[in-house]
Amino acid sequence: MSTESSRRRKVYFIGLNAVPFLPLVAGLLRTYAEQDERIAASYDFQEPLFLVAPVQEMADGITEPDVLALSCYVWNFRRQMKVAKILKERYPDMLVVAGGPHVPDRVGDFFTQHPYVDVLAHGEGEVAFRELLSARLQDAPVYTGVPGVTVNERNAPVAGPPAKRLPRRIETPSPYLNGVMDGAVKTCRERGLRFYALWETNRGCPYSCAFCDWGSATMSALRMFEEERVQHEIEWFARNDVEDLFICDANFGIMPRDLEIAHALAEARTEAGSPKQIRVNFAKNSNDRVFDISKAWHDADLLMGTTLSMQSTDMDVLEAIDRKNIGLDNYRKLQQRYAVENIHTYTELILGLPLETARTFREGIGSLLEAGNHEDIRVYEFGILPNAPINTPEKIAGYGLRTVPKRLYVERPGTPDDEAETMDMVMETSAMPRDEWVESFAFVQAVQFLHNGCYTRYLSVYLRQEHGIGYTAFYEGLQNHFTDRPTSFIGSLYLRMRSLYQDYIDIPTLPLANLVASQPDLATHLAPYGRRRGWTIDNWGWLRVATEFDRFHDELVDYLRTLGLDPDQDARLRDVLRFQRDVMLRPDYDAQHGKTAEYDHDWPGYFGGGPLRTQRVRVEYTDQQFGANGRFRPAPGDLKAFALAAIGPSYPVSRIGHYRHRIESAEVTPLAEPAFSEQL
Repeated sequence: MSTESSRRRKVYFIGLNAVPFLPLVAGLLRTYAEQDERIAASYDFQEPLFLVAPVQEMADGITEPDVLALSCYVWNFRRQMKVAKILKERYPDMLVVAGGPHVPDRVGDFFTQHPYVDVLAHGEGEVAFRELLSARLQDAPVYTGVPGVTVNERNAPVAGPPAKRLPRRIETPSPYLNGVMDGAVKTCRERGLRFYALWETNRGCPYSCAFCDWGSATMSALRMFEEERVQHEIEWFARNDVEDLFICDANFGIMPRDLEIAHALAEARTEAGSPKQIRVNFAKNSNDRVFDISKAWHDADLLMGTTLSMQSTDMDVLEAIDRKNIGLDNYRKLQQRYAVENIHTYTELILGLPLETARTFREGIGSLLEAGNHEDIRVYEFGILPNAPINTPEKIAGYGLRTVPKRLYVERPGTPDDEAETMDMVMETSAMPRDEWVESFAFVQAVQFLHNGCYTRYLSVYLRQEHGIGYTAFYEGLQNHFTDRPTSFIGSLYLRMRSLYQDYIDIPTLPLANLVASQPDLATHLAPYGRRRGWTIDNWGWLRVATEFDRFHDELVDYLRTLGLDPDQDARLRDVLRFQRDVMLRPDYDAQHGKTAEYDHDWPGYFGGGPLRTQRVRVEYTDQQFGANGRFRPAPGDLKAFALAAIGPSYPVSRIGHYRHRIESAEVTPLAEPAFSEQL
């Protein structure tokens, strides 16, 4: 370090994440602050801490700090507070500034609980942080005049003036183009980490969903970064071979220029090879522009799937959470439109929302399947965020929301409670008692690995179309049938999931993100497929069926007989069951040779939207790669490679392009000979 820099005041940023996200917040705060020449000359900004490490190790790596800035989220709050506490004891004169979504707008007794924090920065941080650094340079710094902050005055909160925000056209330096992010990129590459570049093209959210703090945190109005800057950043991503890009806009596709940005990214992928994969929060009310963006990225092999957003299908629930959805009729049309172009979609639901009952939730799942979303329905628990509009005593009591503080991760042995990250999760409401919450989660997990995971998808579609058996009825019947038969294989899966979710409610230390990894029996089942902390319940269920494939199908036939359907007496049912088995990716699949099967009906044509024709066909499956962007190639007998191809990595989660052979690209040949099935 030069003599000049050693005389400057050190600024440290901490913004931890279990996934290697580049520290965009730290970069934005620094580049905005350094526009002030006095700040640039007076402060020495250190490389931000963004990779999770032991608290003591992080604290020991910080020396002589003048300012410690914390970007606080639900997944890093406690660790970062512990680091701040340790450092404040060592360096009592340093300034500790906490910002981010987990900093409460209603401060309450925050400073009593965290007396080592000097200032809270609310909402957008650039302006407040620069003014704090400027005030810090005064002989007798006073922070209560800084807009958008709350100052700790002897453990009592003193609010500053109303916050200032960046203008409609955001003209700030880019941390990517300025070289501020180069150190983080180098760190990730030296450690062999797959990292994600966070990126903003606009800021703000016009919606005010009760469960979310985004609209309130960004003060709603949409503001855009300069087009020239956005284009240069795309070129930077391509030039620096940034494979994974996470667009942090709240509603990408809401602005007309977003389509131009999407085309520029697709062009970069085609010409330079990067980015290779994009994660994005699409506009809530999907429109033509979102479709056009999805099509451009699909054609460029960038897309991980398009969100058709719902949260719930029940109108009373949507009204309670101030959510306006696209409606099921429009949802169905959009689903069909995307399907025609072979663009994969997914839908997110939240379990435990106000007024949602077990019945409306299950019927909602069924309605999404009826609308054609067979590939990817994601269900999340309802967590109460500090600044979400619903987080008021009146609303919590009014809807009977009862929460359990849940750990987020499996912690290292000996981790103190004050370092274990937690979140208040809704496990019961006035409309959904705890036992129904447990049953609902077990139900949806089974739908995820059986239907989304494709073990029963084609069978259930056939039964719906040819026998009028609704999806909710089929899967409820399956659940009820086998939970009454605990010694059956399928029954053991249901009952283990149910007992796990009951324990999850009752035992606070069972974690949210690493629930499966916390269970020795489940971890033992999954050990042959590789060591992961991020295994999910549906991963476990899917791979258990892969292990007991024949037994699963025998029991499935037993269930069908209770519905009055016997494949021994029904040639079409027998044929579709054979197709359902053959279409699944299996551990012995050899991508070099492919797989061939023959049937008495043209099932690929039927499940592609055509009529059910009695026509002997040969189907050749020649899939080489699996996953949203074709990243994973299976190898016969290699269970780790099989798991990556069949279910994908733990992060990012995607069910697209996994589980099965793609009948859309299979070669179908009409035959006159008897049907058979074989593995080449």
